[in-house]
Formats: sequence, structure tokens, C-alpha cells
Amino acid sequence: MEEGDLVLVNYVGKTDGEIFDLTVEDRAEEEGIPKDNLEPIPVLVGEGYVIEGFEEALEDMEVGEEQEIEVEPEKAYGPRESDNVETYPEKEFENQGVQVHPGEELRIGNRRGRVMSVNSGRVRVDFNHPLAGKTLEYEIEVVEKVEDDEEKAGYIAQRVAGHFDSEVENGVLKVEEVHSHGDHEHPMPDQMKEELERQIEEYTDVEVEYV
Repeated sequence: MEEGDLVLVNYVGKTDGEIFDLTVEDRAEEEGIPKDNLEPIPVLVGEGYVIEGFEEALEDMEVGEEQEIEVEPEKAYGPRESDNVETYPEKEFENQGVQVHPGEELRIGNRRGRVMSVNSGRVRVDFNHPLAGKTLEYEIEVVEKVEDDEEKAGYIAQRVAGHFDSEVENGVLKVEEVHSHGDHEHPMPDQMKEELERQIEEYTDVEVEYV
């Protein structure tokens, strides 16, 4: 694969012998893992859609090929950093009516962390990625290379624009500029627009239109 190729990839990810993520429905059933609507993921090679070690493996693969790889932390989610473990007074949570328990996930500001312990009125929260410091094992299969520009644009929009609905018609990618959820509305951030437009322009002949 070369930079700019968009491929659909199946994988099974493991660490310490345990599966932490996968896209293969038959394998999920076999392992007794409750997963719905599993399907290959789109990867635009060179754009960081997956971790570095995974992407490097794809660059040496062809459609239909399968590989088993091992990815060290440096090319996965990095080392565990002690600076990413912070301590808070338990009263800060109690004042907001929140009870915290070891093992649960919570969001503080724009960071997501896991509660490590609650002792003596102090709450320790680990903001490291759950897979930081771990060597990962992947079984990878390149299922398909997407050649059609409109289909390619659809996958890029799915990845970059997330929950902002989009559709491709007659060479134009139409993306909703304002997303509505219940009584709430929020516009697409300028940074997201810029990234979407850059990738569409660089890798397809499709135009972008906001609706």
C-alpha cells in the first residue's frame, strides 16, 4: 500500500493474550465477545487513522494479505507516564453529587481517566491511555482497496466528520454544517472543516458542500 490509498481492514487486537478490540464478527462469536455490527475499518494510509506500528505494517501489505504483527509501546500508545496520574480531593466530586469508585471511567475537563483508588478522602485518577506501556499484537487482513473517489470521500467524511451526517452524490460530498441532537445544536468546528476539506481535496476529485 502507498500513502493516500484507502483500504478496508479487519483486525484482532490483543495484549497479554487477551483481545481488547476486533472487527471480525465470527471471531467475536467464537470468543464470546458481545459485539454488534462489526465490519472492516477504513484506513487512509499516511493520515494516522491507526497507530504507527499498525500503519507501517499496512504499507508492506497487499489486498487479500494477512499478517500477525507485534507493536511496541513506542509505536502504539506510548509509555505509561506518572505525570498522567493525578490526585483530587474526594470532596470535589461530592460537591457535584458524584460518587466515584475504583475502576470506573470519568471525564475531568477535556480528559478521560480511570479511577485508580479512593482512600482517605483522596481520589487518584489515571489519565494514561488504557493501552499505554503495553506491547500489542494484531492479526491484520487487508480486505479491499477503495478505488472509487465518491466511496473514498464517504469513508473520509465518516472518519473526520464523525456524527455530522454526510452523503456523496454526483461528485459532491454534502455534509451537514450544524448537527442537531434533541434540543441541542452545534456547528462543525472550523478545524474539522479544514481537515475534511484538506483530505478530500488531496485524495479525491470530489467537492465539499455544507448543507
